[in-house]
Amino acid sequence: MVADMINAKRNQSKNITLLWLSVVLLFSIISLIGCDQQPKSMFEQQADTKAADEIVVASDDQRVLIKPDLSKDHISGETNKTVAIQVNKQQAIAHQRNCDPNKKPCQYFELNVLDFVPEQPWLSSIMWKTIAQILAPNTPLASQDQAAKNTILMLLKQIEYSEQAVNTSSLYQRIDTELVLNPVGTSNADAAIEASSKSEPMATGYLLVRSTVKRGSSPHHLDYVMLDIQKKLQLTIEDILLPTVSTDSLLLAFQGAKEDWLISQGVAKDSVDDWSLPLSPQWYLDEQGLHLVYQSTELLEVDTEAADLLVPYSQLTALIKPAYIVQKHS
Repeated sequence: MVADMINAKRNQSKNITLLWLSVVLLFSIISLIGCDQQPKSMFEQQADTKAADEIVVASDDQRVLIKPDLSKDHISGETNKTVAIQVNKQQAIAHQRNCDPNKKPCQYFELNVLDFVPEQPWLSSIMWKTIAQILAPNTPLASQDQAAKNTILMLLKQIEYSEQAVNTSSLYQRIDTELVLNPVGTSNADAAIEASSKSEPMATGYLLVRSTVKRGSSPHHLDYVMLDIQKKLQLTIEDILLPTVSTDSLLLAFQGAKEDWLISQGVAKDSVDDWSLPLSPQWYLDEQGLHLVYQSTELLEVDTEAADLLVPYSQLTALIKPAYIVQKHS
C-alpha cells in the first residue's frame, strides 16, 4: 500500500513537470510567432533609396574613402589599419495631412541626415543630438542618442499624421547635414607652421547642420561640431588651445577679422570698436585656419548671412596646439 502511494505521488509529480514544460514551450512558440519584424518607420521607408556621398580624405599618396584610425592596438602594439567608411544621405519629408496649399500655408518638414557604413555609433550619436538640440531645445534627451533620434522621428510623424499644424514647429523646416574630413599629412605649409608642427597631426573633421525655417534664400542657422576622428569624440575650443592660452587671448586674434566683416556690412570704420566679440559656440578648423561663426543678428541687429570669421594658422601658432593645425594636402 505504501509503495503504491509513493508511485502515485511520483507519477503525479512527473505529470505536473510535463504540464509545466508544455506551458513553457507553448508560450515560447507564441512569442516567436508574435515577434514579427516591426514595420519600418516613415523615415526608414523613405531612406531606402540612398545616394552615396563620398568623403575624400588624403592618405599618403592616395585619395581614398577612409577613416584614419591612428590609435594603438593594446594587444599587438601596432597601429590599426584605416577603415573604409561610406557616407550615405537619407531623406524623410513630412507634409501636413489633408492640407491644400492653394488655400493656406501647409506645414512641411524635410530632414536630410547621414548614414555611415560600417556603423559609427559615436558619430551618429553626435549628429542626432545636435539636430535634436536645434529642433527640440527644451526636450530632455537624457544625453542618449536614441532618445534624440526618437524625438526627431516623432516630430516627423506628428506633422505627417496631423491635419492641424504642430504649433511647436515652424510651418517650414529643413535640416541638412554634412560631414567634412580634414586632410591628414604634411604639405607645403608656411615656415612658421612647419616649425610648430613637429608633433603628429590629428585626424579631424566637422559636422555641419544647416537649419532653414523659411523657403528661399533666407538666412540659415549653422551649427558646427568639431570632431577628433582618432579619439571618436567632439572637441571643445579649449581642447585645441595651448594650456597657457585663454579664450580671451584667442578672441584678441579675431578682432581684425571682426572689424573687416563689420565694415563689409556698412558699419563705419570708426565705430567697429563698439561691437564686442563674444566667444561663439560655432567654430571649426580647416586648411585655411580657425573659423568662428556667428549667426544672423549676433553681431548686427539685422538679418544677415552667418558671419564666418577666419584667422589663418600663421597667426595662431602661439595659441593652438600644433597637432590641430590642418596641413594643406599637396
